[in-house]
Amino acid sequence: MIYKIAFLDRDGVINKSNIQNGYICKIKHFKFIPGSIKTIKYLKSLNYKVVIVSNQSGVARGYFKIRDIYKLHNYLKKILKKNNTQIDKILFCPFHIDGKITKYKKFSKLRKPEIGMFKIVNKIWKVDKNKSFMIGDQKTDMQFAEKSGIKGFFFKKKNLYKFVKSKKFINNF
Repeated sequence: MIYKIAFLDRDGVINKSNIQNGYICKIKHFKFIPGSIKTIKYLKSLNYKVVIVSNQSGVARGYFKIRDIYKLHNYLKKILKKNNTQIDKILFCPFHIDGKITKYKKFSKLRKPEIGMFKIVNKIWKVDKNKSFMIGDQKTDMQFAEKSGIKGFFFKKKNLYKFVKSKKFINNF
């Protein structure tokens, strides 16, 4: 069986990233982008697996600890559950070649634009590349999509749900 997967970047797509210089690590700084919860609910209603793929080099850079990411993701899951929806998988890359924390200072194929996170998802659920897509707010997200062989949609708007509905790309699959 093959699956439709909606790959979503986290910072800048699910939540606002203009706080803390784009490094969101505390629940008090996590602010949902308008329409993001509704979008996840909508994608789930269309039988998409919804997967967050996020570079989190703030760990390697020493801005926050990996446990902070897990706390934040647990909070995200809790809020989504309260809204009767869910994320199927959250993947992130804490590594960066220029990091200062030795354990995380390295090149990683998990870091977008590399496709390590795509490969993990493809092992869990065989990805239908013709019906799957990536929504991101960075060039690396679009490169990730291209290297993975899926459509990429560049999001720099204010409301994710309006963006998804206006593009009508979901209905074209």
